[in-house]
Amino acid sequence: MIKFLLIMQVCSAVHMDCMPQFEHTPLFETHSACIMAGHLRSITIMNNMGNDFVERARIQIKFNCKKTTSS
Repeated sequence: MIKFLLIMQVCSAVHMDCMPQFEHTPLFETHSACIMAGHLRSITIMNNMGNDFVERARIQIKFNCKKTTSS
């Protein structure tokens, strides 16, 4: 069965550096569910960091949904 793994990475445009990528579980049943979760989790991460820090560091969050097989 094909599922999708959400992989995220937080970067700073000011420091031109990124934290290591991290994976979110559980796996998603559809690509669209994975993409929507990536957007929602990006918002949550930015809210947790706080607006001042996000602005100062010019935080950017990248994410990808990787197709995987699950038994």
